Amino acid sequence: MGTKSKVKTNKFLVFLLHLIVLSVFFNACFAEPLMPKEGKQKKTSGRLVIDFSNSSEGYVMVKAKPSGKKLKLLVTHDGIELQYDLNSNGIYEVFPLQYGNGKYIFSLFEQVKGQNYKKLNSTAIQVDMPDPTRCFLYPNQYTNYTAETPAVVFAQELCEGLTDPEEKVKKIYHYISVDDDKTETWIAENGQQQTLLVERISFTESGIRSKLPEIDKVFETNKGACKDVSGLMVAMLRSVGVPAKYVVGKANGNEHAWVIILINDEELEIDPQDRITNPSLDELRIHQEMIDYRAERWY
Repeated sequence: MGTKSKVKTNKFLVFLLHLIVLSVFFNACFAEPLMPKEGKQKKTSGRLVIDFSNSSEGYVMVKAKPSGKKLKLLVTHDGIELQYDLNSNGIYEVFPLQYGNGKYIFSLFEQVKGQNYKKLNSTAIQVDMPDPTRCFLYPNQYTNYTAETPAVVFAQELCEGLTDPEEKVKKIYHYISVDDDKTETWIAENGQQQTLLVERISFTESGIRSKLPEIDKVFETNKGACKDVSGLMVAMLRSVGVPAKYVVGKANGNEHAWVIILINDEELEIDPQDRITNPSLDELRIHQEMIDYRAERWY
C-alpha cells in the first residue's frame, strides 16, 4: 500500500472515530426514555397472562381476560408480598421486579363482595437480571408515564446537554422545589429587604382520588400530595436516565411518600417537601436524626 493510500485510510479511521464519539455524546445527552415493550415470552394460567419477555430488564407486563368484577394482583418474592389493583378490561399493566433476582409468584384474585376476594389463578417465573437497578428506569403502575407525558417531555428539555447524573438530579429537584419566575419580598428586623423564591408546588392532602401518584395533575396544577410530587420527581428522573425508587412508608409515624435515587453506587434518599434551594447532593439527603423515615415498600 502506498503512502497516499495509508494517509487516506488514517483520515477515514479518524473520521469514523469522531462519528462514534459524537454518537455516544448525542445518545448520552438526548437518549429517549426507556419504555416497556410487549414480547413473545408469556405464561398463561386461566385468565391470568404474564409477559415476562423483558424480565431481565426488571419488569413484567400483566393482564387478565376481561371481567365485570374488580381484580387484584398479588406478587410474592422471598416472603415479601405486594398487592396491586389490576384493571379488568384486558389491557397490560407494567409491574416492577424491584426486589432483585429469584422466583416471583403472581396470583390473580377476583372480588366476591366488598373487600372479599377469591383466588383464581397463579403462576411463577424465575428472574435473572444482570443489573437489578434497571427496573428503576422504566415506568410502571405506580410511576406511570409515556414518552409523550408532558412532565417527561419537559424533563428532557430541562436536562438537555447534561451527561452528569448529579447535575440532572439537582436540576430536576430545583425545578420541583421553587419557581424561578416568582419571588416574595419582605423587610427583615434589621430593616433590609429580603427576597425569597416562591415554592413551585403546593403540598396538599385534599382531593386525593387515587392511591397512585397523579403525575399529570400535579405537573399541570402545581398542587398535589406527597405521593404525587414524589411520583413526578421519579418520572422525570427516570426519563433522563437516572434510576429512582418511588418509596412508600412512614415519616414520624405518618403515611408518607418520598424518593430514593441510585447514584454514585449508593442510595440517596430525598424528600421533595424539604425545599432546599441550590443544594449539593449531601444537602439533599434525608437526615434521620430530624425525621424518622421508615420505608415499607418501593416501586
